[in-house]
Amino acid sequence: MQALATIETRTGLQLTDDDKLRIGIAWDALSPNSRRAYQLSWRQLNEFLSTKGETLDNFTDTQLAAYLSSLDAKGIAPSTLSVNLAAVKWYFSNVIGKDIQFPISQKRLKTIRRDAKGRGRGQVDALVWTDVERVCAFAESDGSIMGCRDSAMIRLMSDCLLRVSEVVAVNCGHFKQNTLIVQRSKTDQQGEGVALYVTSDTRNAISKYREKAGITRGALFRPIRRGGHIQTSRLTDVSARRIIKERAADAGVDGFISGHSLRVGSAVSLAKAGASVVDLQVAGRWKNSQMPAHYARAEMAERGAIARYKENKPK
Repeated sequence: MQALATIETRTGLQLTDDDKLRIGIAWDALSPNSRRAYQLSWRQLNEFLSTKGETLDNFTDTQLAAYLSSLDAKGIAPSTLSVNLAAVKWYFSNVIGKDIQFPISQKRLKTIRRDAKGRGRGQVDALVWTDVERVCAFAESDGSIMGCRDSAMIRLMSDCLLRVSEVVAVNCGHFKQNTLIVQRSKTDQQGEGVALYVTSDTRNAISKYREKAGITRGALFRPIRRGGHIQTSRLTDVSARRIIKERAADAGVDGFISGHSLRVGSAVSLAKAGASVVDLQVAGRWKNSQMPAHYARAEMAERGAIARYKENKPK
């Protein structure tokens, strides 16, 4: 496992065969996204510590809290800081063999999250359904294969409330009648799969893109080189996020747009259309109702008791 070799090289630890087996089992239990995020966190933290002549093995709770504070000062989102803390806790628990909870760092992160909410930092702006139509119309306007691809991808993410990691993993064979079969996701690590409805407009956009690109099997959304040359590989998460941002900017959509904006936007649009929090939770495959309720709080307020009874009372 490459991660083990990296751990040994960067820490100087001499891992026994039993250590490697134990760590390997714990590593394999992580999702691919968590593995990538943890490796990035370790690399950045090791670079930070190397400037001070220190190592991760001797990292203290106080030092970690200070490190999180330094990242916060640079404008790093609280969600990223949470990943950094989780990566360090995993390392100490599974590599060093010490189950340390880092209480000082936990409290520091709690404060950072609270202050970030007060500043409104980290919340992306929603791409609601009307925005999606405008963005896709602009993308399709030049008639290029790339424009068709971007429109199809954005429409599919909006219909199915897909995460970026999910949309880049879509294959041609993942569609069945009017649905997309998502075989694995952040909330479905066991790969049980779920069927998500795809609207007729999106199905037409995908068919148009596949016909232009000549894609019949394998990865659906692929890199396209100059001259319309379709590659066999699939788009990366980074490329998909860039496409969404650039297409939104081209269509004149302002705000903090990210790959998550389509997921948030569909939740908001569903709430405006009258969907309940339970409906949103099911559509977005959230484990609980907290996040969809947060995204659609303004729309839900307009349908609340005060709006229904006090606003419409007889004059």
